[in-house]
Amino acid sequence: MLSPAKSRLIRAATLAVSASGLAASLTACGQGGASGAGGACSATVPGITPTEVKAGMVWSDTGPGAETMRSFRAGVDARLHVANEEDGGVYGRKVTYAWRDDQADPVLNVSMVQELLDQEKIFGLIYAPGGGSDSAKLLQERNIPVTGLASDPVWLGMNNMFSWFYLGNGSSTSLGKYVREQGGTRAGVFAISASATNGDYTQQVVASLKANNVQVIKTFPTSQITSYQAVAQQIKAEDIDTLTGVLLPDAAAKLLPELAKIGITLGGSLKVALMPLGYNNSSLATYGAALAGASIFTSVQPFELNTAGQQKFKQAMSDYAPEIQPPTQDQAVNGWISADLFIHGLQAAGKCPTRESFISGLRAVKDYDGAGLTPNTSNDLSTNYREISTCYFAIKISKDGSRFEPSSSTATCGDVITPEQMAALNQQP
Repeated sequence: MLSPAKSRLIRAATLAVSASGLAASLTACGQGGASGAGGACSATVPGITPTEVKAGMVWSDTGPGAETMRSFRAGVDARLHVANEEDGGVYGRKVTYAWRDDQADPVLNVSMVQELLDQEKIFGLIYAPGGGSDSAKLLQERNIPVTGLASDPVWLGMNNMFSWFYLGNGSSTSLGKYVREQGGTRAGVFAISASATNGDYTQQVVASLKANNVQVIKTFPTSQITSYQAVAQQIKAEDIDTLTGVLLPDAAAKLLPELAKIGITLGGSLKVALMPLGYNNSSLATYGAALAGASIFTSVQPFELNTAGQQKFKQAMSDYAPEIQPPTQDQAVNGWISADLFIHGLQAAGKCPTRESFISGLRAVKDYDGAGLTPNTSNDLSTNYREISTCYFAIKISKDGSRFEPSSSTATCGDVITPEQMAALNQQP
């Protein structure tokens, strides 16, 4: 399901520079000493010197969507700056990275990953959202440690790839559970087209609704909408009390006022309008009160909770990535957690890290805290890569449209719906 449905609605791309400058030349890890890198280490581990660990990243510096994910790189940089400049590195080694531009081309993404491995001799990869499945398979074949948001189903079951959140071809009961909690029973589902496949986000939504006994009354293909006034009349005629699916903020901002004109309001006969995107200040600034009462599902902890982890993140973004305003963007969080997870892997690997010790050490962690930013406050990395994630936070836009209000201080969690179960649910009337 979403957050990132985000990965399927928006092609991820990120611009990056080295967090603190790359090593001019990388020699194998030699003698330890005062640097804190430990005693004598193997001289054959790629990307490891007595003073540095060299990671890699590939994303779309140019091409479609290049501007949309710039905050991801900023989140990575901020976390690495904290590790390098405030914490003294990892066992005395600074963590740096080399990067390549795949121009939003999945085929080019593979060759850029190969360049990082074979030419830059990186130790592991911090995986920017949007990387292709072929690259993931290459990284698995070569047993390369990888951290990032698991936005592609190919991550599932891969022992070398680590995330706090896994998307997949199935669904979960979480969204439908939230709709029922809000009193929704009759849904109008928005889809990009009228011919969505089982792998489409809309079908994941439909399965989640049906698993919670929410009727799907009508599907609205967004590409065919010419009048939101007409859509509002259909919603009233069908007695629909729930709006969800690919209901993006710009569409919701046009539809909800039309519904209000005919007496259908959130908090009244309309129980919930649930969007997959929009948890950012630009949505409030652009649409304001037109989105009042709408809900958003997100896979990051709401910043309104102001947790200790969020305070650390915001301070670091202010110190090391002040160009990202506001810093409270979900892709900046994704970058921060991706880098934090990589740092945890290096810590688990010990003073003389190898790719094998990184993977085995991090896979043994059963209580990763997600840097205090994830839906689950304790992530079991020994098992979480086997199934899609099922916990989300629900956020509502205030009645005056000026702020976000978390529906709860805890996440809404459900059960996994397998692809087979999803197909069966979607065949039901």
